[in-house]
Amino acid sequence: DKQKEGKKRMRQFGQVEIPQSAFIAALKMDDR
Repeated sequence: DKQKEGKKRMRQFGQVEIPQSAFIAALKMDDR
């Protein structure tokens, strides 16, 4: 499930505060 992968990533990123736009950009790059 893509959602499960995303949640795992969000937990990892949860430790570091990053702009939501940067997070979305990273996800878009992963989709390719």
